[in-house]
Amino acid sequence: MNMLRLFLLLPIVALLGACGHTNNLARFKIAGKTAYYRAVASGDASSSASYIHSPARNTATDILAAIGSAVASAEGRRKLERAINGDSLAHDVSLGIRQATADYLSLRPAESMAEDPDLIIETELTDYTLRSGASGLVVRVTGMSRIIDRRSGEIVWENSETQSIPLSETYLAGIAPQPAASGASIFNAVRLLSLSEEEMRKVMKGAAVDAGREIGETLREDIADMGR
Repeated sequence: MNMLRLFLLLPIVALLGACGHTNNLARFKIAGKTAYYRAVASGDASSSASYIHSPARNTATDILAAIGSAVASAEGRRKLERAINGDSLAHDVSLGIRQATADYLSLRPAESMAEDPDLIIETELTDYTLRSGASGLVVRVTGMSRIIDRRSGEIVWENSETQSIPLSETYLAGIAPQPAASGASIFNAVRLLSLSEEEMRKVMKGAAVDAGREIGETLREDIADMGR
């Protein structure tokens, strides 16, 4: 079963950064060509353990009192784990590169390799974690997309992005009023684990889609640079 790591740790600062980038678009004329898209989850995104640790500002007793037996139970964790599917999240990340290649390169999608596509476009979800600190919940997604020339096997373009999104400021903002900063981590963890599986999926999907958009935005910028 795909698992999700749940951390209640030190405060986490939201970040967005590129982890790796290759741009050989000028060497390959790929506009208008056919492409086969595939997405997979690997590394920590496909299998990881589930943990709950005490934040620096809260004692273990405070945590148990705040979470309560129902949410802290193994059943509560299993509900969260069932709501997260690495392959589905990889597909969500891939939406960014699919949109960008359609909008700016007019690539035509192939349904299968049997159609003999010119390109293979891979998206890999390499890490997906949920962390909570004194400032609240943060989802951290690392995804990589690359365009491969099928005839030569060379990488035409590749980009990896890490997106960290503070859920307490975005996806969970409408669930309940903001608590005091010192209790934000516990409060938001309780609120997340109290959601239905479908609501959890929507929260996680939103973060994955955002990471994919950043990958697609980098491709757009590289294409724009070629025309200057």
